[in-house]
Amino acid sequence: MKKYILIIAVLFAFVSCEEENVVYDSENGQTLANFSVSSVLLPTPTEGASTTVDVFVSTKTDSERTVTVEVDPSSTATSDQYTISGLTIPAGAFGTTLTISSNFDALPEEGRANLVLNLVDVSGSNDLVIKDSPLQLEFYRECPITAGDWVINMTDSYGDGWQTDSATGGSGLTITLGDGTVFEVGLCSPYGSAAGTFLGDGECTPNNGSEGTATITIPEGTESAEWFFPGDQYGEIGFEIISPNGNVAGGYESGDAGTLTIDYCK
Repeated sequence: MKKYILIIAVLFAFVSCEEENVVYDSENGQTLANFSVSSVLLPTPTEGASTTVDVFVSTKTDSERTVTVEVDPSSTATSDQYTISGLTIPAGAFGTTLTISSNFDALPEEGRANLVLNLVDVSGSNDLVIKDSPLQLEFYRECPITAGDWVINMTDSYGDGWQTDSATGGSGLTITLGDGTVFEVGLCSPYGSAAGTFLGDGECTPNNGSEGTATITIPEGTESAEWFFPGDQYGEIGFEIISPNGNVAGGYESGDAGTLTIDYCK
């Protein structure tokens, strides 16, 4: 019995030593490289904006290395809309931090510019393997909220008012300001009660089941406003949001419920 115990002990010690000797070579081993994130949304005010993304590598060297990225053909952003810096990995480091900046003036007045970057090389690295995960960035203009009277022109294609989150009426379009003020507007429904300030004060006249206009006033100094639409039970609802400057800044036409994107640059 003692002999068996001794053999087992020797084998265990041998296996333990073998495991301890398996050490990754961070200088001469295979180099793995990848972006730290896969997507970034970058709202851009008039003064421009920037974001940082790390590039990680699994080895280090005694000299600087250059990170090479390429713009994917699926990108819609043009070269004047952004800049990229930080493409050098310092000696002895396991990566670098890229800085991507966006240019408000060059961005489209409406919609977003999409930039897709592929990581293609890290110079001076052994047996390089790059994680197949591009970096996707979206740039769009971000403007301060315009104070004044905002007009919401509302329609219902069936002519029986809005049925939003309820088949008998439901909630209205809500606008929540940063100070907690909440506006709620909608087109009246004859089928049931509806919360908020609805046209006709709950009484539907022959025309306000088909179309109507509501106005809210956003005061000076308002820093944030969330516009939320609760839903469209029958696919009949439409509206457009007119800024104090007289431009269409947002809207909806029989789509999904949720937070609305308002173009305050208009």
